[in-house]
Formats: sequence, structure tokens, C-alpha cells
Amino acid sequence: MDVKKKILLLVGAATLLAGGLRAQTSWREDAAQIFSTTKDYRALSDLLGGRFEGLPVEEKADAAALLAYAARKLDDAGTEMRWLVEYFEGRNAQDSGLSFLDLSGQTEVLGYLNDWKLKFPWIASIALIKGVGDEVIIPQGTLPLVVEIQNRALYKFAEGTNVLKGGEFLPGFNVIGLDANLLFSRSGKRTYFLEVKSGPLILKRQIDLDVNVSWPAPPVAATEPAPPLVVPAGQVPPSQTREYRLSMFVGGDLVMSSSKTETVRPLVIGIPRSNNPVFLKPDYYTKRGDPWMSPNFNTFSIFDAIGLLYKALKDLWNKRKGKTVEPPKIQTVQDLTLKFRNRNASGYQWELKVDLNLWTKSLPYVFRN
Repeated sequence: MDVKKKILLLVGAATLLAGGLRAQTSWREDAAQIFSTTKDYRALSDLLGGRFEGLPVEEKADAAALLAYAARKLDDAGTEMRWLVEYFEGRNAQDSGLSFLDLSGQTEVLGYLNDWKLKFPWIASIALIKGVGDEVIIPQGTLPLVVEIQNRALYKFAEGTNVLKGGEFLPGFNVIGLDANLLFSRSGKRTYFLEVKSGPLILKRQIDLDVNVSWPAPPVAATEPAPPLVVPAGQVPPSQTREYRLSMFVGGDLVMSSSKTETVRPLVIGIPRSNNPVFLKPDYYTKRGDPWMSPNFNTFSIFDAIGLLYKALKDLWNKRKGKTVEPPKIQTVQDLTLKFRNRNASGYQWELKVDLNLWTKSLPYVFRN
């Protein structure tokens, strides 16, 4: 191939590349032209709708915002909601500020978006609570699931077709309590479904929680365990000999001493062993059919408790040091490892390890206009 042909090929490739880049980036100039002249929102919708999938990721929030605004001007509520969902749920409302528009157009579109930011049931995040500092939070055998939402909305939380909870989310952090006893009883994947409703719009999320439970190896006693005080029914309790001694000293001199020896047998009761090996909340676990033992009747606000604890610590610290104290910061994560240490009835130490992995995905929304 001679030099001329090589040059022509290179020029052609450069022209195609420039044309492709122009097709991707010039939409902002074309949109700005429409806003400053014709305000033809049908043309704006056709311009951006056909190019949206091929746009760079960082430009899609701007394009979705303009497409939603154009649909509003065209009185097309269904299309408007489609692009609003894309803007909030798909792009996290991360627009560039639309500075490529003239001042009038920028003001109109940003004002439109700000109105929606005050009412759209935008789920910012769904996460697990790691704890406050190094302290793990598992209140009353409940694993907290945090849903951060921007505006007030009704919600329904289900596992499969079984609705576990429903009510109203308030702006900010909201906590849904998962039964840690059930979750930690075996390894496996749990799938939940969250629906939030505001007006005619219902947003849906699928929440997958992977639970890996590592049960302890056969127990090894750190020291020789003492015989149990309570022996399960059907076993012969070993007897124990105990000696008690009482001595009185005056000025370092022993003036009186008394001792007593007795043989003690452990108490035998007919209560079966607990079927809740994690010992997180045996009362609810063993009385699951009793409505008064339901977490709905026996709960407290994690954040209220943290706030009260913080206030008490702050007051105490200020009295002692005369300094202000930073409030505790709640850490939210997608992956979490928990360790529970305990002793069995024979005094042997054991440790239960639970690894949790959380991920979510958006499901098709419902809009009833």
C-alpha cells in the first residue's frame, strides 16, 4: 500500500471518529438551540430519545432531565414519569447543572426538577448497619435493614408473597427489622421485595441477602468446666461436694473460724434444650405463635436509643472535661461479618460467625395516571 492510500485511510478513519464524537456530544448544543429559539419540545424529545442509549453515562442524567421536561410540556404524563424514574432511580439525580442552556432555559428546567425532588419517592440507598464505632447493633434479635429515602412515601416489604411489614417511610433513614434468629439459623439466599408508593407512582426494589453461617468446630474447653447446675431431663446429675469456711480476724489475729461441708446435686428439670442456638431472642423464637411476643409489640427505635445514649455520654463528658463530644456515627455497609461468642451448658466456649452480603436492583415501576 503506497503512502497516499495510507494517508487517505487515516483521514477517513479520523473523519468517522470525529463524526461519531460529534453525534454523541453535539446534542447539548442542539438542545440549547431549541431552548433559545423555537422551544419545539417535540423536536427536543425526538432528538434526545433516539440518542439516549448511545450517550456517555455521565451525560444521561442531563438528557433524562430534558426528556422529562419536554414530556411535561407535551402533556405526556406516562413518558414524563418514565424519564423521571430514569433521572432519579437510574442516574441518582446527578445532573451537571445544565449550564449549557441559556439562563432562562436553565432556570425553567432546574425549577421543574427541584419541584420533583420535593415529592419523588427516591430511594437513595438500602444497606445494613455495621454499628456505631466498633459496637455491632443487633437489638432484641433483630437485624436492622436501613432504607434511606428522600421524601415521605407508603411502603410494603415482603418475602416472596408474604408481606412482612408495611407503613410509611419518613424522609431520611428508616429501619426495617429482619428476624436474626431465622436468618442465622442456616446459610442461604433470602430475597425480599420493597415497594414504595407516592401518588400514582409505585417504585419496586428487589433485595437479595446472602447469609453464610459458619458453625463452630467441636468444642474445646479452655479450662476444665464446672459441672452444670441444671441438668436436662433424662440425665443422671453428678453430685458435688462443697466446703464453706468463715473466719474472723481482729488486728490481724484469727479469733474465730467455722467450716461446713455439704453435698449438692444439680437441679433436674424437664425443660427441653433451646431450639434457638444463636440465643439472640429466645422468648420470641420459642413463642412465635403468641402475638404479644411479636416484634411489633416489643420494639424500640434504634436511633432514639442511640440519641439518648449520646446525650447521656455527652452530658457526662461535659461535666468531667468541659468539652463537646462528637455524636456517634452510624456506619452502613453492603457486606457485614458478625461474630457471636457464648458458652454451652457444659461451660465450653464456641463462636458463631455470620457473613452477610446485600445487593439490590430496581424492578419495573407502576404508574397509574
